[in-house]
Parts: sequence; C-alpha cells; structure tokens
Amino acid sequence: MARSEQLRGLWRSERPFVVAFALAAFVRILLMVAFPPAFLMSDGPTYLGFVDHLFPSPDRPVGYGVYLRVLSWTTRSVELVSATQLVLGLLTGLLGYVLLRRWGVSSWVATLATLPVLFDALQLMLEHSVLSDVLFGFLLMLGVASLAWWREPRLWTTAVAGLVLGSATLVRIIGEPTVAVAVLFLLLAATTWRARLTQALVVVVAFAVPVTAYAAWYHQENGAFALTQASGRALYMRTTSFVDCSLLTLPSYEQTLCPGEPLGDRFDPTWYGWHDPNTVHNLHLPPGVTAQQAMRDFARRAIEAQPADYLRVVARDAALPFIAVHRDDRYEYSTAVKWDLSTYVDYRPTPLWTGPAFAAHGGEMPVTRHPLGDWFATYGRWVYVPGPLLLVLLVVAVAGLVVRRPGTPSARPLAVLLLVLPLTLVLVPDVSAEFVWRYQLPLFVLLPMSAALGWTRLRAPRGVGADPAPTGGEPATLPGAQNVAPPPPDRPGAPGR
Repeated sequence: MARSEQLRGLWRSERPFVVAFALAAFVRILLMVAFPPAFLMSDGPTYLGFVDHLFPSPDRPVGYGVYLRVLSWTTRSVELVSATQLVLGLLTGLLGYVLLRRWGVSSWVATLATLPVLFDALQLMLEHSVLSDVLFGFLLMLGVASLAWWREPRLWTTAVAGLVLGSATLVRIIGEPTVAVAVLFLLLAATTWRARLTQALVVVVAFAVPVTAYAAWYHQENGAFALTQASGRALYMRTTSFVDCSLLTLPSYEQTLCPGEPLGDRFDPTWYGWHDPNTVHNLHLPPGVTAQQAMRDFARRAIEAQPADYLRVVARDAALPFIAVHRDDRYEYSTAVKWDLSTYVDYRPTPLWTGPAFAAHGGEMPVTRHPLGDWFATYGRWVYVPGPLLLVLLVVAVAGLVVRRPGTPSARPLAVLLLVLPLTLVLVPDVSAEFVWRYQLPLFVLLPMSAALGWTRLRAPRGVGADPAPTGGEPATLPGAQNVAPPPPDRPGAPGR
C-alpha cells in the first residue's frame, strides 16, 4: 500500500516529465520506422572501419570505434547503432532531469530544460546517425551527474566523474577541457580548502587514467605519446577563412596551402583541409617535415600576421548559435545540409563512400517510408532551439549567477558547471578548427539546464535558508514524493552562501 502511494505521489509530482519522456520515446520509434536502417554520412564510414580494424588513428580518438565494435558482437547492422543511440538520448534527458530535481528545480522547469535533448531535430538526427556525438553527450551528462549528485562532493563520485570524462575525451578529443571545468566545480562545491584540493586531485588523476592508457597505446602504435596528431590540419582549416598570403613570408613548400579563391569567395574549411587537390594534397615536403607540421606552421604564421582577423572570425562563429534563427549556412560554411532531416528523405548512398559501408554493415540500404519521412522533414524545420531563444537562456543563466538573492538556496556550483562546460566545448572548435552545427549540440543540451537553475534562483522567495536536497546521508527521493528527509540547517561556510 505504501509503495502504491509513493508511486502515485511520484506521478503527481513528476507527471510533466513522464509525459514528455514517453512522447520523446514514441518520436524516436517513428524515426526508426521512417528512415531504416540509420543515417550514414561524413565520418560515419570511417568510424565503421574501426569495427574490423581497431587502431589508434592519428585523425581522431577511437573510443566511439570501440563502442561500435562491441555492438558488432551482437550484429553488424547499423540499425542497432541507431537503436542504442536513441536510448542513450533518452537516458541523457532522464539524467539531466533527475539532477535538476535533486538541486531543487520544479518539475515543470526541469522538464522544459530537458525538452531540447528529448525533441530537438539535431539531437534526433545525430542519434540516428553513425557519429560519435550522442555517445559523447551521454558520457558528458553522466560525468556531470556524477560530479554533482551530492552538493558536497564525495570522493568516490568524483573519481567516477573523472573516469567518465576521461572516457568521453576518447570518444571526442574536444572533451579535453572538461577536466578543468570539473576542477572549477569542485573548488566551488567543496566546503574547505583541504576538501577542494583533495577533490580536485582525485578528478584529475581519475581523468588521467583512461587518457594516459590510450596515449600509451597510441605511442606503441604511432611512436608519439598523444591522443591524436590532427591539430595541425584543424588549425590550418581555421585560417582558411581569413588568411591573406600576401602578408606572410612562407617557405616554398607551404605556399601551396594558400587558398586559391580570393577573400570573400572562400569555400568551407573542410574543403581545404581534406578535399582540395591544390592545397593539402599538393604538399611536397622536405625531409623531416610532416604534413601536420607544415599545416601547423602555416597556421601559426597566419595567426601571428593577422591576429585581429583571426579573433574576428572566432568571435563571429562563437556568436552564430545565439543569433541564427535557422540552422543554415552562413559565411563560407556549406555543411548545414548534412544536419537537416529533410536531406535524408529518399536519400541514396554514394557509390564510393556510404554505399560500401552500408553493404559491409548489415547490407540494408537506406529507404524512406512515406508519408512519415515527409512528416519528419517538416518536424526538422520547426522543432529546434532557435538562436534568439538560446540567447535568452544564456541571459537567464548568467542572471541567476550574478543577481544576489539573500537567503535563497545556492545552486551556483552546478549552474557554473552547466554554463561554462557547454560554452567551452563549442568555443574550442571555433578557436582551433571551424564552426559546424553538429558541434553545437552540448550548448543545446546543457545551457537550458543552467538557465533552469538560474530561473529557480531568481524566482525563489526571499528568506528560504536551507538547501532543498541533503548534503549527506541517503539520497532524497525526488521533490514531491513522500518521506523526503528534512533539509539540514545552514552550516557556516556552506558553498555559495
């Protein structure tokens, strides 16, 4: 009887999210029905290549390749990849919701904060694609939840968070800065300097365990202690938007890296970095110089000669997610079509790239089931987080941090984590590579959570002096359920007070 009463209490308090979660699961089932077996483009065939030949690639860490290889023990079909990633997307939303509820956010506000990960068209499109973003996003959320499960961090959860964030970095190299943001959170959340330093040391050591092990494997296979050796190419791609080679003094072998098109008519950076036969593929290197070294050296010269142009391009791209109403192509970029659901209505695989990958991994070629596929094309045009709304969420998140509300519960450590982490993860590609809509996914997933905490703080009545979730003992049930332990009294030196 008590159990049924508890379930009824949970239904009453958590009903908005339960309904949203069920609807999100239904949408994902329809997506699999509309576009079997999965989407395959961009780096997808390269990732699938790790199923049969797993090695530490110089171009990217192969954590996602390990994930694909494990799935292949059940079946080689890419349909299983899609199915598992659709589940990971749902779990990412569930983790985010539970974490917000533990930190005192109301059911309605927490549900609204998880709607992007549950319904955004880009999230759905990537879940149905053989790409590393969804696994990375799930690990990121799992790491955040481990860090912030308790308001006073526990050593074991901090260690788990470090291991998870280190593993996420082996899925996408962009995860490297996450350990610094985790340290920032722990410095804010722990209550004494001894605890802060101990917690920071634990997360750094735990993060280093998988990263160091992978680097040792990479050294054994490639002769360098690293995770990848692609930073030179990435930085070169960043400069193709603005470089004016008339301002540079270049060695003769680097001159071929100058884009042939005039400023204002440049192609997407990916073209110059990977496909243009007249730039990277036309390099003739002297003995002792690698292509990565030549591209890095060219990029360094370009940035040193044109620092203002470099900063302008970085700032331009950093602002784009907040000002673009639609996720379309701007400036010299031309890859937005890849991340649009309508692109895959009646999609046909390419004979030399995606076709052989489909054939080798299940053999089922992509089809579109009408009219469901047409419905998803319309869905993709309307169900997403537009830039101006993202900007509003940013303002709310920042306001919740800077506006003083004496006597209100403090969620600042988590709000800072959920604000700094996505901003860092989307800024790093702008600084070191290029803008791609796919790379903005952490922003759409984590920033609304920070805004939810900010809104809760701004709306909290003055004079509330206790934290809504316990800092020790057994975890409380979700707010609204029965038998929640009373909050502890204020303690001197509690974080954020």
